[in-house]
Amino acid sequence: MENQKLKKVLLCCLSFMIIFTIISPFVVTYYYLPNEIRVVVGREYCLNFELPLWARVKVQDDLILRDEHSILQGKENVSLNEPLVVEVQNEGSSQIEISLLGTIPVKTVAVQAMPYQEVIPGGQVIGIEVHSDGVCVVGTGNFVSNGKEVNPCKNKVKKGDIITAVDGQSVTTKEEFKTYVESNNGEKITLEIIRGKKELEVEIEPQYSDEESGYKIGAWVKDTIQGLGTLTYVDPQSGSFGALGHGITDAEFEKIIPISTGSIMTAVVDQIKKGEAGKPGEISGIINTQDYAHLGDINNNTSRGIFGVMEQEDIDKMEHEAVPIATQNEVKEGEATILADLTGDGVVAYDIKVQKVAKYTTEPSKGMIIKIVDETLLELTQGIVQGMSGSPILQDGKLIGAISHVFVNDPTSGYGIFIENMIQN
Repeated sequence: MENQKLKKVLLCCLSFMIIFTIISPFVVTYYYLPNEIRVVVGREYCLNFELPLWARVKVQDDLILRDEHSILQGKENVSLNEPLVVEVQNEGSSQIEISLLGTIPVKTVAVQAMPYQEVIPGGQVIGIEVHSDGVCVVGTGNFVSNGKEVNPCKNKVKKGDIITAVDGQSVTTKEEFKTYVESNNGEKITLEIIRGKKELEVEIEPQYSDEESGYKIGAWVKDTIQGLGTLTYVDPQSGSFGALGHGITDAEFEKIIPISTGSIMTAVVDQIKKGEAGKPGEISGIINTQDYAHLGDINNNTSRGIFGVMEQEDIDKMEHEAVPIATQNEVKEGEATILADLTGDGVVAYDIKVQKVAKYTTEPSKGMIIKIVDETLLELTQGIVQGMSGSPILQDGKLIGAISHVFVNDPTSGYGIFIENMIQN
C-alpha cells in the first residue's frame, strides 16, 4: 500500500516536472521579453535577452538582425542567451516574431524606429503654474447651518473629484463654482463630476452657512497650483519642451491634475533645505509672474512630465548646445552627469552614478536608479531635493533621461525616467 502511494507521489512529481519543463520557457519568454523596443534609425543596438532558450526568429525586410555569426534572414534558429544586434534603416514599425520549438509562436516584439533627434538639455529651475480643467475637490466636511452641523456633500462628493459643471454650466475656476452655488439660494443643484475614469452627476442641496453668511455645500476646492521644477529639454526645431519627469499633483488632491492651461516662467532659488533620511529636502524660490518672465505654455500634464511649447527668444538664450537623445537600450550602469542651476550662477554639471537600469518597466518614470556622488552637490543639497525633478541626465554625450523621484530614506538616491519615455509622450 505504501509502495503504491509512493509511486503515485513520484508519478505526480514527474508529471509536474515535465509540465513545468515544457511550459516554463513559454512563460519566461512571454513575460521577460519586452512588447516593444525603440531604436533610432541608423544606429545599432545590442539586445541581451540572456534567456537560456533557443527560438526561431522571423525578421521583417526593413530590419537588420544578426547574431555573433551572421545576418539573420527569414526564419532562423537563434540562441536567446547570446546577444543579438538590431539595426533599422527607415522610420516606422517593424516586428521580430519569436517562436519556440520551431513552430509555436510565443511573442511578437514590435520595433519602433525613431528619427535621429537632438534636443537642448535644460537644468534651469523654472516656475510652474497650472490651472485645472474644472475645479479639484481637496476635501469635504461639516459646517453649521441654523445652529446644526450639516454636510450636504456626504456620500456624494469625494476628495479627488473634479467638478466640471453646475446645472449644465461649465466651471473652470473656484470663483465661478462659488458663484453658482451661492446664487441658487438653497435650491438643489446638479454637479457633473469626473471620478477616476467615471463621469457622474450628483444632486446636492446647498445649506446656509451661519459663519460665512452664504450658501455652501461643504466642499473645499482649488483650481490653480504653483511650484518649482527643472526644465529637462527643448527641441530647437519645434520649440516643444519637457520638464519634471513626473506629473503635477497636489498634496491635498493626491492625483495628477488634468489641466486647461499652464505656463512656465523664470524663477530664482533663494534657499535650499537639505534632505535627510525620512525627510526630503526642497528648493524654495521666487517665481517671476511678470509677462516678460513667461517662458512657454504647458499643454499637457502626464505621469511622465509636463509638456508644452517654449518661446523662440528664450530657446536662443539656452546655455547648452543640442545633444542626441538615447533610447533606453543605450543606457548603461556607471558614470553619468546631471545638469542643475541651484546657486543662480548658471547650469552646472554634477557627477552621478546610474546604479540600475530597468528597461521596459511598467512604471515609465522609474526606469533607472541613480545616486549622487558629486561632493559639491552633496554639500549643497545632501542629495536630490524637491525642485530638482526634471534635471537632465547625460551619459556618453547623449541625453538619457531626467531625475523623477527621490528615495525618502536615502536622499542621495532616486529614480530617473528614460528620455525616450518623455519625448515619445
